[in-house]
Amino acid sequence: MRLRCAFYVFILFSFLTQVACPQTKSPNAYRSTARGLAVGELFGVAESAEQGDAESQLLMGLSLQLVAERIEYDVEGRTGTLRLSAHWFREAAERNFAPAQYFLAAADLKLLENCDEIAPLLNKAIAQNYPPAITALGRRYMEGGCRFKVDYREGFQWLTKASEAGDADANYWIGRAYEQGRGVAPDQKEATKWFSKGARMGDPSSQNSLAINLAEGNGTRKDTTQAIDWFRKSAEQGNDEAGCNLALHHMRGEGVEKDYVLALMWGLISGRIATKMHCLSEIDTHDMLQMSAAQESEATQGANAWLKEHHYPITAPPKRIYPDKGKN
Repeated sequence: MRLRCAFYVFILFSFLTQVACPQTKSPNAYRSTARGLAVGELFGVAESAEQGDAESQLLMGLSLQLVAERIEYDVEGRTGTLRLSAHWFREAAERNFAPAQYFLAAADLKLLENCDEIAPLLNKAIAQNYPPAITALGRRYMEGGCRFKVDYREGFQWLTKASEAGDADANYWIGRAYEQGRGVAPDQKEATKWFSKGARMGDPSSQNSLAINLAEGNGTRKDTTQAIDWFRKSAEQGNDEAGCNLALHHMRGEGVEKDYVLALMWGLISGRIATKMHCLSEIDTHDMLQMSAAQESEATQGANAWLKEHHYPITAPPKRIYPDKGKN
């Protein structure tokens, strides 16, 4: 009898602990997990999702979202895949899983039943102490649209709360607010301070913005060497803009030795991550057109090794970079 009572107490304690503890895994961490799922693992996730496991349902939604991002020419197929993604987000959200509520609120507006869903979804996630939802609500006030009236002061207050709650991404958006003078007086030095805070917490967008300011001397002392370090840290997390910036610096030899192989490698990586970003069009200069076939092959192999390691589709070499295959 005592054992049975102890068992029920343990189960009750476990349940209450799960309810009381905030869900702190970041959206980027969930995306990374979904991207790293092998086909065999995805089958297991799908089975768990069908059985009602909320986290598996979220991972199914994210996996389908990643597939949709790679569908460039089949609009109907892409929309259908995104609708299935939203279905799994909704399944998990209805189980009161805060990260799913966040992702559903952030989904393409065409996939939501109506705009009135957004605020309740975010408020439910906020009630469970999920900081990214606080940031998302702040951004809604900053950007407006879909039943949200632009209110920079309100948005800034929510972003500040999110930062205080430990959301690294909130620091990036606070920095942007200071850059653009939204809800606060424009202050580039203050913006750089917030980018620095987010960068130290590991936020890739903050790292890229901090690197830009260091490279250009905006709101801080110019330091291209330190800028390269932050561009690299951001790019290694899959930030396509940082990857492109790193490519440009390698191409120009700014803060780092001029290296066309690394420039092309990061340009290929950036373009593959973003799918719609054409970084190579910016770095495709006369000097890089003089690269040999061996150098182009080395850059492509390096890019594909990185993409494979980080669970992105590999890329083919851009044919326009090959002006003369006879050069060595």
